[in-house]
Amino acid sequence: MSGLTLVGLPIGNYQDITLRALEVLKNGKYFFAEDTRVFKSLLEHFQISYAEKYIDSFHDHSAGKIESIVELIRNGQEVYLVSDAGSPIISDPAFPLVKRVHDEKLSFKTIPGITSVVTALELSGLPPHPFHFWGFIARTKNEKLSIFRSLSPVKGTHLFFESPHRIFETINIFFEIYPEGSLVIARELTKKFETIVTLKQCDLEKVSELVLDKGEFVILFHNEAADDQISNTELKTLVNDFLETGGGTKKLSKIFSKILGEDSKLIYNKLK
Repeated sequence: MSGLTLVGLPIGNYQDITLRALEVLKNGKYFFAEDTRVFKSLLEHFQISYAEKYIDSFHDHSAGKIESIVELIRNGQEVYLVSDAGSPIISDPAFPLVKRVHDEKLSFKTIPGITSVVTALELSGLPPHPFHFWGFIARTKNEKLSIFRSLSPVKGTHLFFESPHRIFETINIFFEIYPEGSLVIARELTKKFETIVTLKQCDLEKVSELVLDKGEFVILFHNEAADDQISNTELKTLVNDFLETGGGTKKLSKIFSKILGEDSKLIYNKLK
């Protein structure tokens, strides 16, 4: 049988591998891995010989290999795609290949496994519904500020990946936007030094004691549901009261922008 199969792998603890994943690792022939050295080390751990397997790399800069992979599938081969850890499509390079396989109407399957997104959500103690996963957070301070601001009116638990050498900066930026908020830091999930820490702004002076800048991080925070947005009738009544006291429409639109979490220009157009 030919097609593409994504294979979920452990994110740290090898005992989390599934029986289905082990079966294809033993019996599959064509494998594309984010890092072939990491993948071969995994096979060696499970005492699986790769002498007769075809193993090649597939990462963010491997778009040129998509055509050859598709050709393998067309020629009747079952191709397996793995990342270093977790799902090959969660903040990993699988999507362009998956989209091409779908567009070609070729067979496509997945063998699911553990993911740091769900693991962090489970351990955070934050409400799970709804939750929003945003991948790796932006690198610059201004981009992070913009992202955190934009999520202020969005109900739910928000999850990001972050690198160890930027984690302290991101923590401080978060509390610039949410001084009364809480931030959960999940580090080294499923591994020996797994750590879950909930921080408040008062913890910033000792944050380096609570969070080590080593390992892999998921950061999480929760926004409560915003109050029901004001109705048009109520809005017009408030507008009239405000204008009667000499207020300006432009100024008022900025006030309601903060209250409703909407663009002030859109509100201004409603008020005119």
